[in-house]
Amino acid sequence: MHNTVLLDSTIREGELYVILPIERKVAVAELLANVGVRRVEVTVDYPPRTTRADVEPVVRALKDAGVEVVMHGRAYRQDIDSIMKYNVDGVAVYMAVSQLHLDHKLKGIQLEEAISRITESVSYAAGHGFKYVRATLEDFSRLFIEGKNEELERLFSFTDQLRSAGATLVSLPDTSGLMTPKMAAEFTRYAKSKSKLPIACHFHNDYGHASANTVMSVLEGADEVHVSILGIGDRNGIADLYEVVAALHDIHGIDLGVERGALNHVYHEFSKLTGVKIPWRHPLSEQSKTVRAGVHQSMVIKRPEGYVPSMKLKYDYEGVRFSASPYVSHKLVMEVLRTAGVEVDDQTGRQIAESIATLYHQKSGRLSVRDITELMRRSIGVDIREDLVAKFFGEERVYVLVKIDPQYPVNELIRELLSWDDVDSVDEVYGDADLVIEGRLRFGSENLVERIRKRLGANAKKVNVLIAD
Repeated sequence: MHNTVLLDSTIREGELYVILPIERKVAVAELLANVGVRRVEVTVDYPPRTTRADVEPVVRALKDAGVEVVMHGRAYRQDIDSIMKYNVDGVAVYMAVSQLHLDHKLKGIQLEEAISRITESVSYAAGHGFKYVRATLEDFSRLFIEGKNEELERLFSFTDQLRSAGATLVSLPDTSGLMTPKMAAEFTRYAKSKSKLPIACHFHNDYGHASANTVMSVLEGADEVHVSILGIGDRNGIADLYEVVAALHDIHGIDLGVERGALNHVYHEFSKLTGVKIPWRHPLSEQSKTVRAGVHQSMVIKRPEGYVPSMKLKYDYEGVRFSASPYVSHKLVMEVLRTAGVEVDDQTGRQIAESIATLYHQKSGRLSVRDITELMRRSIGVDIREDLVAKFFGEERVYVLVKIDPQYPVNELIRELLSWDDVDSVDEVYGDADLVIEGRLRFGSENLVERIRKRLGANAKKVNVLIAD
């Protein structure tokens, strides 16, 4: 296993993006523990805005699972006093060090005063027996980018002072997401050569480089790197857990201790729990496994790794999907029919592909699996099963709008629905419906809509179904 330790900040940095009820935070903590994350960061409570009840169950769940818990707070004694109330392994204190932040965030204090405050906080935390004490020098990367050599030398000299005070790690964050991968590599290499403490890297994603920067920092020997599920965090977040772990594992052969094959499950469960959708361009989205170009489709049915990375096929997907569009491959059409036990010649395959393209335009791009199946049946005069066609073109996406008896225990129902593997999200709403359930409509007698009707019985006052494009 590689020496770099992965710290997940979904429950700390991620809370700046979406605030979750406590039972869902605990569920996210359990997901992280189950996938093998060894170190997780949480935030201290700030009464009355947040309380111990918002934090304690998460800490307990992580500790029970054997995860090292780090609690994050400001470089102030009162935050450390609050952290000491919890059974955590480590403390992370932060204060800005760039002149921009010193002037406009910290009311014009000088760098030496910031250094003094951080040292005092580290010493205070270390004196209370924490085995992990991290000093975060917020906005540190700005000094490197702007070539502030005097300040950099002073701060790297300061890491010796921090070590003497009891710090075990110094974090040098790219607070405004200003670095590129090349810069991140140079920065990590430089910091490793200068720092008297192990270094942690925390990259923000303002230009979309956070995950790549983090990969580069691991390759250059960073001692700790910070990620979150889907990269969620302040603004557009930090490095993405999957993008860092999978790239290092699959491409560079570096194992950070996370169970590679479980990440797809973790992400989809996280999306269900939180309502945070997996963006179309994310490596684990439904769209990422959909092959659209006809020339690509004809290759993928023979050797899918020609377009889809073989390690993603191994760990992330049960199989690829194909788009039925004007670009559909006649070779794909022939393969679908061959799987159904029907052999057609090349010319017939082309005619059916052209018919699919025509129908696509007629329906303004709203082609369903049922449309494709019926077209094929008419073209060859042979019955073809709809579920077989769905294996190639994907299941129908469906929204079920349910109005429920006011006395019905909705929270219990939501928990159950989220456990169904064909349900992607459940949202409580107001108006003509109480719940909007998003999922996939599988073919057969027990599809999602029918199971919802059966589950609710007379408690469902109204059920409306919308099929997505």
